[in-house]
Amino acid sequence: MMGALAALESMDKYEAKRIVESKVMGNHPDCSIMDESSKEFSSCFVFYFQSKKFIETGNFGEMYVGQGPVIVCKETGDLFETGSAYSTEYYVNAFELCGDPFGEPTEKISIYGWSEGASAVKAIKCIRKATDLGLSDAKSIVDQVLNNNGVVIKLSSAEIVESTISALDEIGFKSSQLWSNQC
Repeated sequence: MMGALAALESMDKYEAKRIVESKVMGNHPDCSIMDESSKEFSSCFVFYFQSKKFIETGNFGEMYVGQGPVIVCKETGDLFETGSAYSTEYYVNAFELCGDPFGEPTEKISIYGWSEGASAVKAIKCIRKATDLGLSDAKSIVDQVLNNNGVVIKLSSAEIVESTISALDEIGFKSSQLWSNQC
């Protein structure tokens, strides 16, 4: 098992391309991978494919539409076929942040730890400000975290997630935003 894992950790572009050829191109025999458009990111490779006729002629009438980039995870070899609804950067950013190119940020955060000197009182105030919770509920959340039990809370809006995470970090509590595939 370790040998397979080591091989995946060192996956290169050609190994990733073989995965796309076997899992995607088999379903699209009239298409080819556009090698010159492939990209490498820190955690994945991205490949594009198009109809062979379009690649040969450049005739837009021969172009397939709707398919998006194919993402291959460098670590696991997992493959994700995306669409054309978002940019490649959007899909890759989502993949790198949550492991799923279709993941979307939510208004939920996980408070999962604390550092020495963390301020429980300030954390309670921060949680109350960011949610619709009362004092006893906010205190209960902080107590759970201080007892090394992670807690997921829903904030009053998605717009305050980043500032709430930053505020909790400043007062000694560790938290992160949850994505749709993590809820």
